[in-house]
Amino acid sequence: MVSTDKIVPYVFPFALVGVVILYYLVNPLQTNFPIQCPWRLLTGTQCPACGFQRALYSLLHGNFLDALNYNYFFILSIPYAFLAIVATWYNYHHVFDGLRTFVYHRRTLQTYIVLYFGWWIIRNLYNI
Repeated sequence: MVSTDKIVPYVFPFALVGVVILYYLVNPLQTNFPIQCPWRLLTGTQCPACGFQRALYSLLHGNFLDALNYNYFFILSIPYAFLAIVATWYNYHHVFDGLRTFVYHRRTLQTYIVLYFGWWIIRNLYNI
C-alpha cells in the first residue's frame, strides 16, 4: 500500500489548480457559495480566515487592495503556507532543509500562532 506521504506531493498541485480555477470562475460575493465559515455561522463573529475566499477571488483577478481589505492576515498566511508546502513535500535531495528548519522552528511557529490569535481578537474588536 502506498503511503499518503508519497501521494500528496503529486495530487496536491492538481487539487490546487482545481481550487484556483473554482475561485477564479465563481465569485463568493455574487453566489450562494457552498463553503461558508462555520465559526461565523455559529457565533456571528469572524474567525482569522473569514474573508479568505473573497480575498483569493480578488487576488486572482488582480485586485490586490481588495484582497488585502477582505483579510489582512491573508498576506502573511499565503507565503507561509507556500514555504511550508515546499519545505515539506518538495524537499527532494534535502535542497530545502534550511527552509524547513526555519518554517518549523519553534520561534517561527510561536510567532505565527501569536499573530493568528492576535489577528482574531483585533479583527473582532475593531470590526476589521
